[in-house]
Amino acid sequence: MDVEEYRLALSAANRHGWAFLAAYGVTWLASAAVWARATPRTAAVVTLVQGLVALPVALLLTMVTPGPPRPSMEALDSLSIILATGQLLGLPVVVFLVMSERYALVPLGMVVLLVVHFAPYSWLYGTPLYLVLGGVIAIAAAVVSGRAERDGGPGPEAGARRTCAMTGVLMLAGAAVAAAL
Repeated sequence: MDVEEYRLALSAANRHGWAFLAAYGVTWLASAAVWARATPRTAAVVTLVQGLVALPVALLLTMVTPGPPRPSMEALDSLSIILATGQLLGLPVVVFLVMSERYALVPLGMVVLLVVHFAPYSWLYGTPLYLVLGGVIAIAAAVVSGRAERDGGPGPEAGARRTCAMTGVLMLAGAAVAAAL
């Protein structure tokens, strides 16, 4: 199996990563709900760790999704793992935001990690979906946060809540597109 065959087989087996987009979309929406009801500190921590819930759910959804088996190619399997864990390298910055009580910035920090994480998946899955989705999420997060700040909503937490909600909705839309590809 060559690299191109592996990428095509991986895309087919994972349905272009729909399960990951869906699981993370739901946890981003859950984070938005927490921003609406909890203290900013609690909401920031939930936003920071929401992936701990989403990852096993995404893996389970992938396992139960009908389709061909996941291909194996040692070098590209290692690359997939590095791509998936590379996002962790930025988490200390988001932890710093929590520790320095800049709670309302945590969703933006997480969005930056998310969209940077998406770019290589466009290549891996052979679809522009992740580039487009990453760009749309980044622009929408900037607009939503800026608008909430400008409108002077009910504190800076309004922008954080809206950023989480928008990210969740866009990821669920991306999951629908990925599943349909």
